[in-house]
This record gives sequence, C-alpha cells and structure tokens, in this order.
Amino acid sequence: MGTDYEILKKICQNRKSTRKFSNREIAREDIDKIISLAQNSPYASGLKNWDIQVITDIEMIKQIAQSVRQKVTEWESEIRDDFREHFVNYANNFTLFESAPVLFVLNFRVSPVMAHMFGNNINNDILTWERDNFTKSISCVAMLILLAAESLGLGACYMTGPLIAQDKIKPLIKTKPGREIGAIIPVGYKI
Repeated sequence: MGTDYEILKKICQNRKSTRKFSNREIAREDIDKIISLAQNSPYASGLKNWDIQVITDIEMIKQIAQSVRQKVTEWESEIRDDFREHFVNYANNFTLFESAPVLFVLNFRVSPVMAHMFGNNINNDILTWERDNFTKSISCVAMLILLAAESLGLGACYMTGPLIAQDKIKPLIKTKPGREIGAIIPVGYKI
C-alpha cells in the first residue's frame, strides 16, 4: 500500500473513458459511495445548488437515448451540406451511454447573486461569467464521480454531447424546475 498520493495517482492514471458496458447490475452501495464522494466537491460561492439524479431504469435510459437521436435528426437538417456527414458521425457518440446500467445526471441551478448586486446595470458579461462559474463547478462534481467509479473498479465517461437534447431529457427524468443538466455520466462494469 502506498501513500494517499500514490493511490490517487494510480486511480487517475487508470481512469479512461468507458463507452461500452456489461449489463451487470451495480450494487446500490457502490452508487451511494460514488454520490457520497461527489458531495465533497468544491462549488462556486460555496453553494451546493446542484444535484445528482441517478437513473437505473433501463427503459428510461433507452428513452433518453431516443430523445438524443431525435434531436440529432432535427439538427441534421440544419447542418451545412459540407459538414452534415461529419456531424452525424460525431453525434453517434452522443448515445453511447445507452448500454450503461446507471446514469448519473448532474444538474445545477444558476444563482445570479452577482447579477442582483448590479441591479439595473446588469450586462451579458456578468450573466455569462456567473453561469460559467456554475458550469465549471459541476465539472468538479463530475471529476469526483469519475474517480470514485474508477476506485470501485467501474468504468465511466463524462458526456456533454447528449445535452443537445436537454429540453427533451429534463421533463423525461423530472429534473427540478429551474435546473440545467451539466453532464451525463454513464457508469458500469467495463467490457
């Protein structure tokens, strides 16, 4: 057994994005361990206005994937002809979560504290800066989920591509009102 640093370094070096999963179920205890570790994440302004929705219903996961495919089809018709094939090939990656037995859906609420301080003098720079703080913060949560999964011998992948269908996914999984999805992280046993 090495030092804490050596253990963490090994976990980080071993972690690779996993996009194909076995159908082996993940124990609820391991899901809870991942969430417990993620809850230690730093977050903008010290606020914990984020949440992790855990999706284990395979049919729901398939519905989410179908929503993403529908959105890709909608966008495909809008893509320039010279980029369409590239977009479609790239967008095929957006549903690779479909074989995972568990999805961790990270969501957050932008709390416009600074924007309120400016009152009527608010501008887009402030709004963008504030939203970016929460978007970047949810990435810290995501990294802890990825490392926790690896430490438990599970594979995972940080995915934002599926968020092109966020408008379809949020009502499907009943995301709390006023929240945005920051990432979808499929977790499962590696093939």
